[in-house]
Amino acid sequence: MPSLTLIFPRFRYPSGDYPIGVALLAAVVRSELGWDVSICDTTFHPTLDTITEFLEKTKPDYVGVGMSTLMLGEGLKACKIAKAMGCTVFVGGPHPTTAPDELLSHSFIDAVVLGEGERPTIDLLHMFECGHRHAIKGAHVKLDDGQVAYANGRNPVESLDRLPFPAWDLIDMNRYIDVWGQLDSVQPGLRGVNITAARGCPFSCTFCQPVLDAMFGKKLRQRSPQSVISELKALKKNYQIEAFWFTDDTFTTNRKWVLAFCDALQDAKLQLLWGCTTRANLIPISLMKRMHEVGLRKLGIGLESATDHIRETLYQKGVSDTAVVETVHNAHKVGVQTLLFLMLGAPGENRSDMVQTVELATMLPASEASFSLFVPIPGTDLYQKMLEDGYQLSDNYIDYDYYARQPFDHHLSRWQLRLIQRYAYLRFYSHPNRWSSLKRIMMSTQGRRSLAVKLKRIFPLPNTAT
Repeated sequence: MPSLTLIFPRFRYPSGDYPIGVALLAAVVRSELGWDVSICDTTFHPTLDTITEFLEKTKPDYVGVGMSTLMLGEGLKACKIAKAMGCTVFVGGPHPTTAPDELLSHSFIDAVVLGEGERPTIDLLHMFECGHRHAIKGAHVKLDDGQVAYANGRNPVESLDRLPFPAWDLIDMNRYIDVWGQLDSVQPGLRGVNITAARGCPFSCTFCQPVLDAMFGKKLRQRSPQSVISELKALKKNYQIEAFWFTDDTFTTNRKWVLAFCDALQDAKLQLLWGCTTRANLIPISLMKRMHEVGLRKLGIGLESATDHIRETLYQKGVSDTAVVETVHNAHKVGVQTLLFLMLGAPGENRSDMVQTVELATMLPASEASFSLFVPIPGTDLYQKMLEDGYQLSDNYIDYDYYARQPFDHHLSRWQLRLIQRYAYLRFYSHPNRWSSLKRIMMSTQGRRSLAVKLKRIFPLPNTAT
C-alpha cells in the first residue's frame, strides 16, 4: 500500500490552533485512496531532527508540505530532507499558491498544489502512482526533463458537506486542547478546538486579497449547519470539548445561514460556548443577541487602525471606526466579549497614528487585543503597491513575521516599532477594563499555560530549527 506523510512545519510560534487543513487533507486521502497516511506536526517539537526522525520511521513514498510565507524557510528544508530520502515531494498552501514558479525552481520539489488542495492532491497522487507526469487541474507538475506542466484550471470541492471530518487521530489533539486559549478571558481552561464552516471571503481588503481568492475562489461557500453540528457532536464525544472557535474569515456574511446554525445548535443541546470573527458592520445587535442565546461569548473584530488614511485608503477595509466602536459597545451590553485585531507600522504610518490606534482600542470595553506588526504578504494588492511605490521588500522570508519584524525599512527602526508594540499591549492590558478577565486567567493553571504560549509571540525565543 502506498504511503503519504504530510508535514506541517510550524517552528516559531506554538499555538492551540491545530492544523485543520492538513488534518482534513489526510482524511480525504485515507477515505478516497485508502493509503497509509501520517502527519508530522512540528508545533510542539520544532526542530528539523523531528522531521528527519519521523520520515525515517514512517518511510513514506510521498511527502506533502503545507506552508505559509512565515513557514517557508523550514518548509523548504523539510522538502529537501524528504527528497534526499527518495520521496516524491509536493507542496501547497498560501505561499506556494501565489509563488508556484519560485517553489518549482527547487530541484527537490516535484509539484505545487494551487489553492484548495483536496481534489488536486487526490489526482496528483493517483497520477504519480501510475508512473505518469502531466498537467492536471489544480497543480503544476514538474516533468521528467525538468520542464513544468502547468495546471489546466482548478478543481475545487463542489460541496463542503462531502468532505470527511479531519483526521484528528493523526494529530496530538489533547496537547492542542490543553493550550487552546481562544476563550480564556471568558472561562480559563475550557477544552476547546477550532472549526471551519466556510471557505472564501467576498471582501477586498488589500492586505488579504487576491491571495484569499487564489486559495478558495471569489464565491463564499458554506457547509450546512447540520454538517457543522455533526462535527461538533463528534468532537464532544471524542475529546469532551466545552467550546469552539470558528476560523471563518467573516462568519456573519450570510445572516440567514447564521440564524439557521443558531437554531440547529440550540436543538442539538450541546451546551457549548463559542466565538467567531466578523466585520463590525455585519452583525447588528439583534443577530448578536440570538448568537449569545446559543453560546456566543467572544467576537473577533478587525479594527486594523484608528486612522482613516491607513484603514480605508491603504487597507481599503470598508468599515468605519464608528461601526467598530458601536459593535464593541453592543457586544458588551449583550454579554459578548470582543477581541480586536490591529496592525502597527504600515507604510507612511507615523508614531502619532499608532498611538491613536492604541488609545482607541484601550478605551473600548474589549477584553482582548492583538497588535501585529504590519507585514505585506506576497501576492496581495498591498504587496504589489509597495513594490510599485519603490519599497525594497526583503527576500528573506524570516522577515515576514507579523509578531516580531517587517520585511521593509519603515521610517521607524525595528527596535522602535517593537517598543511601540509592547507599549500597546502594556497600555491595553493594564487598563481596568481588562482586570477582571486577567484575574480569571491568572488564577487558573491552564489559563496561565495558554497565556505563556501567547506571550511567546510578543517575546519570541530564538529560532530553534537545526
